[in-house]
Amino acid sequence: MELNKAVRIDEDNESIKRIKERCINCGRCKTICHDEIGINYNDKCKKAVCINCGQCILNCPVGALVPKYDYKKVLNYLHDTDKIVTISVAPAVRTSIGEGFGLNPGTFLEKELVGALKEIGFDYVFDVTTGADMTVMEEAYELVDRLKNKKTLPMFTSCCPSWVKYLEIYHPDKLNHLSTVKSPIGIQSSIINTYFLNMMNIPKDKIINVVVVPCTAKKYEVKRTEISMDIAITTSELVLLLKESGIDIKKVKPKEFDSLLSKGSGGGLIFGRSGGVLESVLRCVNYIITGEDKIIDSLALEENKKSGTINKTTINIGPYKLRVASLQGMKNIEEILKDLDNYDFIEVMNCPLGCVSGGGQVLSPINKMDDINIKRALSLDSDDKSNTIRFCYKNPNVINIYKTYLGYPNSPKALKLLHTNFKDRSSILRDLSL
Repeated sequence: MELNKAVRIDEDNESIKRIKERCINCGRCKTICHDEIGINYNDKCKKAVCINCGQCILNCPVGALVPKYDYKKVLNYLHDTDKIVTISVAPAVRTSIGEGFGLNPGTFLEKELVGALKEIGFDYVFDVTTGADMTVMEEAYELVDRLKNKKTLPMFTSCCPSWVKYLEIYHPDKLNHLSTVKSPIGIQSSIINTYFLNMMNIPKDKIINVVVVPCTAKKYEVKRTEISMDIAITTSELVLLLKESGIDIKKVKPKEFDSLLSKGSGGGLIFGRSGGVLESVLRCVNYIITGEDKIIDSLALEENKKSGTINKTTINIGPYKLRVASLQGMKNIEEILKDLDNYDFIEVMNCPLGCVSGGGQVLSPINKMDDINIKRALSLDSDDKSNTIRFCYKNPNVINIYKTYLGYPNSPKALKLLHTNFKDRSSILRDLSL
């Protein structure tokens, strides 16, 4: 059967695979990609234009689209007695992993997840929220520098790899608006491979770094040269890995994350839902400018209950009236790009409600996805509110890493390890017939 209605997936796609035998050529994947996400191209493009978000996976009614599975590689490394294997857990994973074991959506399983990963055999289990806290530190200082020195504004967040790739393909002339800070996973990998290895006296060739993520685009991101994670597996893959290892997450002994990169702040945790990065950065910007702790959530909490929206407001911080926006989906960023002069700081996420609805999450009934994603997002908010540390700059791990290793945010060493560059990928749109 010719799959003329289906979205085009190349064989070398880093994130997504089509099982052709299952495909019924219904066209839903192409509708989601073009009409909902906003990816526009013609079939004569040099390569399939894919930002690796995996929303086509979540919306396929017959399971013909799946993440590219890498969890078998992880199992092989765990059985290799010569390797030290770390795993870092992204925020949104802990709100959905339970669904793979029959628990209600939004069930918060943090310590249980750590216990399960330890039981499988991972040597170190780290929390990506510490990487997220460092992303906030670097990004907040970068934004303050741009404001004070009237550098390129607005500044875009750079945490979502689907969004970054979209801008590189469709609007490379706007790349200078992107924050140069690596994503939390990029920062996590840099700190593990330098600071952690030095502290533990571990040779680089002895370690394998794994990250478990809600997002299929992270499989693409870890292949970028500036990211030094070895393998990214999705939440849905982790369910398979646990089950094949005979582990029921409901029955494991809860454990804590390992030190150096242990549980981060509430601000780092809400990276997993739309509006969270914006809110967390503004908390830190407020502290840099005023010296005060302040939870800034007037926009983010409203955003948390809506899917596919553009939310914008003005936040007063010291002498600045910051015009900010939080949005989901590439169709919405196209609207914002027409009006950039009216903003100072913009958070962009590809997926509805952010990472909680990433293409690597546990599958849910299509007609219930919105309600399930809201429950996952509210679960992250609940933990933020109950967290004893809600500000990145109060995270003891972050304080120690800067004090003993990096010096200060945006220091020469921090710029080298925690920041990156982006490149023009618009050649992908080239017509092969030309």
